Amino acid sequence: MTRRLFVLAAIIVLSLGLRIWLAAVPVIPERQSLSDFPRRLGQWELTGEGSMSGRLEGVLAADDYVLRSYRNQDGQSADLFIAYYKVQNAGESMHSPKNCLPGAGWEPVETGRVQLGFDGTGRPLWVNRFVIEKDRERTLVLYWYQAQGRVIASEYWGKIYLVWDALRYRRRDGAIVRITVPLANPGDSETALRLALDLARKSYSDLPKFLPS
Repeated sequence: MTRRLFVLAAIIVLSLGLRIWLAAVPVIPERQSLSDFPRRLGQWELTGEGSMSGRLEGVLAADDYVLRSYRNQDGQSADLFIAYYKVQNAGESMHSPKNCLPGAGWEPVETGRVQLGFDGTGRPLWVNRFVIEKDRERTLVLYWYQAQGRVIASEYWGKIYLVWDALRYRRRDGAIVRITVPLANPGDSETALRLALDLARKSYSDLPKFLPS
């Protein structure tokens, strides 16, 4: 009985300590505003910059975001969306395109993951890939979460890293990065994927200045 009481007391103390630690004022690193994100990314040139309505901005609840259209030298277009959060709360997550896009009438027709590249240790970086359809129009979407230099495809692992970083570094900042490319033909997802990956890789090299490690 004494041992059980000791274990129970230890669990209560640890849980209380965890709550106090997570409630502490988080560290917010210095970073550049996303408004300064490059207008040219390799062969991609900025062609337009958008903003969300007040209602959508309220739902997004990001501290900084950018919504842009780029075009390459062949006249092909792709959109880039980045939303940054200074502080995320444990148990919460950023708005996943898996939930937001279907809510806007887009239905997923293909889902999977694709390799973005490699990290500094040579490990592959995986991002989410899916094709969505609305009114017979299809769009390819790549997206990932980025926190403390990590590229994270899984919402589940994103929550685990959030708690780990809060405990170890007192940091709870993070971002979501999304690339979208419309399909010229319903079955031409490979071309759209090639374009999306090219813009994603060009963007990724500039992200550390705006999404600090």
